[in-house]
Amino acid sequence: MRSQGLRIFSLDQDPQARRLIARYLSRRGHRVCGFASLQDLAQCHERSAPDIVICNIDLCDKTEQQVAQRYPKKKQIQYIQLIREHPIEHVVEAFQHPNRDCLPYPFTERTLILATERAKERRLHLARNLRIQRRLKKAMEQAENRLSILQADQIAGRQMQQSLLPASPVIAPPYYMARQILPSLYLSGDFINYMPALGDYLLFYLMDVSGHGASSAFVTVMVRQLMRRIVRRQVAEDNRVALDHAPEGFLEAINTVLADNEVDKHLTMFSGCLDRRTNTLRYAVGAQLPMPVLITAGKAEFLAGSGRPVGLFSDGDWAIIERQLPAQFILIAFTDGILEILPPGSLAEKESYLLERLKSCPPDIEQLLPCLEVEVPTELPDDIGIFMLTRGYH
Repeated sequence: MRSQGLRIFSLDQDPQARRLIARYLSRRGHRVCGFASLQDLAQCHERSAPDIVICNIDLCDKTEQQVAQRYPKKKQIQYIQLIREHPIEHVVEAFQHPNRDCLPYPFTERTLILATERAKERRLHLARNLRIQRRLKKAMEQAENRLSILQADQIAGRQMQQSLLPASPVIAPPYYMARQILPSLYLSGDFINYMPALGDYLLFYLMDVSGHGASSAFVTVMVRQLMRRIVRRQVAEDNRVALDHAPEGFLEAINTVLADNEVDKHLTMFSGCLDRRTNTLRYAVGAQLPMPVLITAGKAEFLAGSGRPVGLFSDGDWAIIERQLPAQFILIAFTDGILEILPPGSLAEKESYLLERLKSCPPDIEQLLPCLEVEVPTELPDDIGIFMLTRGYH
């Protein structure tokens, strides 16, 4: 069976060698062009580049240089070097080139054909590698472009999410409110908001949406807009009766929206309303972990209460708990990401550690993490959201 025809240049001063090369290879369907010198090669009018060049070992470097200049786009040309009476060092050096092979002269038809087939295989292998490299380069460029677009989207999303957060801290003596979010990714599933209402009420919530990244961040924006509409409606209607019972119905409203929109997300939440006239706190919890910490007179305790996650079930209600607060207090709420950076141990041990450290916590959110004496890693395993509300310190 004949091989597929190749284009072969033969460069040798010996006309007998050129004739044998042309005769043997033409029988195999190859097209052979013979040249007696480099000058002849330089003056040839062949427009098509060769697939294989057969030349004397002494001329191979110059031949390859000239062929490369004449056909700069042809990258997979193979060279077969004819060895006559050459020093062994020249032969060893010849094998250092991946696109060269050696053939002793005089050669037989069989040895020439075998050398040509080896060169053809190397050429095909190189051509395949070049195609793979081009495809890989193109794929990497596309991936880099997509990554750049994704990063730009993530940065824009983060800026938008950050713009929706309330100012921090907010000091309205004797009250102080502050928040801090440490995201594990560009976008966070944790969100905190607080706002005054009708002069007498402070409304706030901290939530942690399941999962990470953009999908969780979108839910925080949706919940924020929902809560904003509810409060603005109550304020616009001067509905003090509703605010006296807030946050009653807040978690239920979020649960309904998540169910109606078939959002495959749920969230944990701590939502509260402080009546500044009576210093009474009313709050609801939806699977909050750890529970909010109340610090009074150098003592720290978890607030009482329980409730299932919001958005996990199609219906449900959450109990409202009321507590009279002292003239001076610090209220701190965390999302569960804080548990990931506390010292190793069981949940009970982590909660005990939290209470022990927080009982001497200053009323400043910037001093909170140093007070816990924990090292915050550069890459967090989970988002950390922190909310602080104090009275009587500012």
